[in-house]
Amino acid sequence: MADHFTETTTRSWSSRIGGSLKGILVGFILVLAAFPLLWWNEGRAIDRTQTLETGRKTVVAVESDRLDPAREGQLIHIAGLATTEEVLSDPLFDLSLSAIKLRRQVEMYQWVEESRSTTTKNVGGSETTETTYDYRRNWSERWIDSSRFKHPADHANPPSMPYASETKQASRVKVGAFNLAPVFVTQINPFQALPITQKGRVPEGFELHGGGYYQGSPTAPRVGDLRVSFSVVEPSQVSLIGRQAGRGIETARLPKGQIALLELGRVDATTMFDHADTANRFLTWAIRAGGLLLLWIGFGMILAPLKVLADVVPFIGRLVGAGTGLIAALLAVALGALTIAIAWVLHRPLLAGLLLALAVVALAIGAFRMRSAPRTPRAPGVAG
Repeated sequence: MADHFTETTTRSWSSRIGGSLKGILVGFILVLAAFPLLWWNEGRAIDRTQTLETGRKTVVAVESDRLDPAREGQLIHIAGLATTEEVLSDPLFDLSLSAIKLRRQVEMYQWVEESRSTTTKNVGGSETTETTYDYRRNWSERWIDSSRFKHPADHANPPSMPYASETKQASRVKVGAFNLAPVFVTQINPFQALPITQKGRVPEGFELHGGGYYQGSPTAPRVGDLRVSFSVVEPSQVSLIGRQAGRGIETARLPKGQIALLELGRVDATTMFDHADTANRFLTWAIRAGGLLLLWIGFGMILAPLKVLADVVPFIGRLVGAGTGLIAALLAVALGALTIAIAWVLHRPLLAGLLLALAVVALAIGAFRMRSAPRTPRAPGVAG
């Protein structure tokens, strides 16, 4: 049975031009989507920073073993052992125990398709693409639809996952005298493997194997075999920052945002806010990078017809492609920085000024490059 296939396809110059012209619309959509994303991200970052600054100034550290009614409604920091008396169960595999979380992981042995392509530009503007498809078998927690494979014959997966993975969470978790709102329990995730040593009442065909259950042949797995494992979150040391409400702690809602912080172990409030600030900066820059990437791709698609026209002579096409790629990058940086600067101007004037200067420099370089870019050659047979 062949698990390796190679296909070669060729697109004509006219077909590539048509595709690039259609891509202009997609490029405009990406550009238009990037601006509100960048604008929203700066507002989100500012609000989050102000929320954390307010929380840092107002938080009060209290002992977790005693509720003080005088702290009702205040932002508090507590640390202690998160525990529960609740029993979680998985009736499908006849499993019950007291835990904060219980996770069942179901994996199926399936065919997986991987592909890789190489493209060569030809004189006259056409391009030839060689695509290689590889098929291998692997364990996967998600069902893989083999009908979508390029070569589904002899690589068929079962029509569905017969059993699903799932996680159950205790609804009553406490740290000392404080009941935890679900938003905190969701963040407690030090899962540990839960070996199964005694077989319960399980679906037909499952047997104990490797600390879990197996359906099929564990020594020689075949497509469709299943393996099931379990993991659990036991009582854990945690530190939390939130609002004291009644007999518990919940999300604190401040004018610019919310605070519901949790870390494993005993961590003081200052360190927790430092970590939250770091996470906010990382997210802010990640979204900025995503927005700039959208702009770059969008402008690249808008300018792509110039490169395709120049691909009549591959060498010239590469030069024009490098030029349009640089112009797209400069436009992305300039307009992205301008958007970020405008969003920040009322909150961080100094940073806004630096970003505006960067935008001006990028636009100036872009204008110079456009003036000095080589002219696109005419297609063969096209009259002047």
